[in-house]
Amino acid sequence: MKKIMLTNKMPVLVMEDPDSPVATLDVWVNTGSALEPKDINGVSHFLEHMIFKGTELRGAGEVDREIESVGGLWNAGTSIEFTHYYLTVGTPFVNTGIDVLSDVIANSKLDPLELERERQVILEEYHRQQDNPAHFLMTEAWSLSFEKSPNRWPVLGVPKTINAITREKLHKYYTSRYTPENMVLVIAGGVRVEDIKPVLEEKFGSINRPFRKPRAGGEKTIRTHGLYREFEKPIRESYILFTFPAPDLGRPKDVYSFDLLSYILGEGRSSRLYRRIKEDKRLVSSISASYPTHRRDSLFYIFATFDYSKKQKVIDSVTRELNRIFSSRVSGKELEKAKRLLTNHYLFSNETTGGRTSETGFYYTLTGDTRFERNYLKKIGEVTAEDIRKVAGKFLKPEKANIFIVKPEE
Repeated sequence: MKKIMLTNKMPVLVMEDPDSPVATLDVWVNTGSALEPKDINGVSHFLEHMIFKGTELRGAGEVDREIESVGGLWNAGTSIEFTHYYLTVGTPFVNTGIDVLSDVIANSKLDPLELERERQVILEEYHRQQDNPAHFLMTEAWSLSFEKSPNRWPVLGVPKTINAITREKLHKYYTSRYTPENMVLVIAGGVRVEDIKPVLEEKFGSINRPFRKPRAGGEKTIRTHGLYREFEKPIRESYILFTFPAPDLGRPKDVYSFDLLSYILGEGRSSRLYRRIKEDKRLVSSISASYPTHRRDSLFYIFATFDYSKKQKVIDSVTRELNRIFSSRVSGKELEKAKRLLTNHYLFSNETTGGRTSETGFYYTLTGDTRFERNYLKKIGEVTAEDIRKVAGKFLKPEKANIFIVKPEE
């Protein structure tokens, strides 16, 4: 990896791969729903939609046509703590990709007519999410697992805040957050730094907006514990989500242990939850554990689908498995297997140019440098069975759980 700093202080991370026939360009913006003004919650996601709707140089639809005309693919994503825009093109068309991507990042027109069209699209997306039991459950769980936290605000926003987003507010947010010092461009594939640096400087280095740091909200984190909620939907199968407090990137040693813990408990058919609760007891039709890493206020969750009549047996069985994980050490064999699985998944995800830019951009945006990702597999290898037991005992006690269920309507 090579890091260059453009004259406007925008960092660029380049992973050269001379044998690759393609290159991925990925702009990461250090903003998301946790960093928004709460009266316009959802503005990051709204802006993601609007970025593609034309610039001062390219009309609506021209951006897509220009990338597609060179065989390129592109997309975007918004989350709690970041927004990113990525495209992959054949290496002969890298300069075209840089030109188009820099244009939408720097010169999006935010046309009022397009804004109203996208508002309706986003409101429809919100209602579809409310109708999807898994999405609904996850959104409710993040909101209710905290009394106070910037991470409890939904990425899409809610109808009231979506409707409150005016063109003026959107433009102010855009120009204050999409600034050189608040972004990073990650490039991987068949490129050489010396070849692309001049065009990077011309296109991205010319972005000249001062970074206006978001005003600190002073919102101290207050988590909830022992919460139990049920929701009814017109469905046949029930959904359950257990949430627990989990370490954030400020506690890196615990993060490595928790990553492995999620594999031991709920990753794949050989995991404890799958093997014992799904296959042996046949209490659920699916079950998994997840641990998305965050800059602050992380959650660990266990998700399952099941027949509502088995609700108490499911809760009791999950509780027993959690008690086992922190009352006794995992075996050396089980730990080594989890390390192999995690390492293989990590390496497979980095096989493509898009995978490499995604991994690197995510951790750079959340930590401000490349050290966490660069040392990740080494640190995973150093985790011990005692580390797993301690971190499980610290965070996964059953009394710390919140339980949320979506069940069929009566």
